[in-house]
Amino acid sequence: MKFALSKSKLAGYLQHVLQVVPSKSTLPILTNILIEALEGKLKISATDLDISMTISVDSKVVKKGSAALPAKILFDIVKELPESEVSFETSGTRVEMKIPNGSYRISSVSAEDFPKLPAVNTRKEIKIPGQDLVKMIRKTTFACSDDDTRPALNGVLWQTKGDRMQMVATDGHRLAKMAVANTKLKGMYDDVIIPPKVLNLIPKFVTDSEQEVGIIFGENNIIFNIGDIVLTSRLIEGPYPNFEQVIPATNDKKLTIHKEELASAVRRVSILSNQLTHQVKFSVKDSKLELSTANADVGGEGKETLSCDFQGEDIEIGYNANYLIDILQKIDDDEAIFELSTPIAAGVIYGPQMPKEDYLCLVMPLRLAE
Repeated sequence: MKFALSKSKLAGYLQHVLQVVPSKSTLPILTNILIEALEGKLKISATDLDISMTISVDSKVVKKGSAALPAKILFDIVKELPESEVSFETSGTRVEMKIPNGSYRISSVSAEDFPKLPAVNTRKEIKIPGQDLVKMIRKTTFACSDDDTRPALNGVLWQTKGDRMQMVATDGHRLAKMAVANTKLKGMYDDVIIPPKVLNLIPKFVTDSEQEVGIIFGENNIIFNIGDIVLTSRLIEGPYPNFEQVIPATNDKKLTIHKEELASAVRRVSILSNQLTHQVKFSVKDSKLELSTANADVGGEGKETLSCDFQGEDIEIGYNANYLIDILQKIDDDEAIFELSTPIAAGVIYGPQMPKEDYLCLVMPLRLAE
């Protein structure tokens, strides 16, 4: 194997694939990246067995071949090199990197020892607008669970039936649901549950507002084709809980408030909240929202009052401050709308510029101490 590539391009590609390389693994081969020198093209791949990434780039390939190289060591060397062309050449189980004023040698592993990556059949690919996909991802993945006892909640549900497709994520305490127009995937595939790790990589590579992303649905995996980058991920086995039944249809109280003012006040008041529950109490009366918290462990109390628009009977309700802040960060409007019913029922949160049918979040309350 013999090829050459500019330092800056190589460093960028390695930085991308390192996002998939596990920092620790019981399989040492997974801490390597696979480099394949083909006809005028270079393929750089990494996998953790759940997610894989392959980048295909044009390169000066003198001699075709392949090798697996230690990812972190290779990147650490390349990022410190001066800007120049870097040439690679294998010799036995070693790879030599040459620059105009020096050379580096590192050990390599046979490409045959590298895990086999899923085949990409572009004939089964369906292209969808990249920005629609990115929008759904950014608005939902934060609500995924990290509880291994309920694996389905560790992923994002992607539903592609009908004229609208949507992504849903919940950890049982909060939920986020985002829907967009669906012109390409109408009912062609069953619901799939996708790990958030692979979804959170996609916005980094969809940089053009007109860019499309190719989707290939496999039996137990999904492939995202984004220009020169192919991302593959295993799917999480279902079933996903019936989330529709937990979204209240008729909440009779409506609170409208300036989003940033509320988020800032929640952040301040929550400094003195219980370190386990992070509970902040909402007391709403007329056009005032009082936020309060108490922490017996440190002997502290916090209280702030904000102006709001409120329709309905007075209510006192407790929320996890961290969940609220996460949700408020995802609302693009200046104001946030809370639809509430009782102190033990889920509250629905959304922005005035985007209908609830397009984007809503739900948060379960915490029971207030007597």
